[in-house]
Amino acid sequence: MKELTLESKEFKRVLHNLHLENMSLHSSLQKKVVDLVNSGVPITSNVIKETLKREKL
Repeated sequence: MKELTLESKEFKRVLHNLHLENMSLHSSLQKKVVDLVNSGVPITSNVIKETLKREKL
């Protein structure tokens, strides 16, 4: 799988889909999401919850 960037069309599509659902990601969280996806860690609900919890601190 190719690496995502904040400017990649795949990531922009995700942001667009979130916008359609009246949701958004803060710019600092966008960078963390891209880094997490590129790290190869399997994305699970626990990984998402932990990332969001750390963002709120």
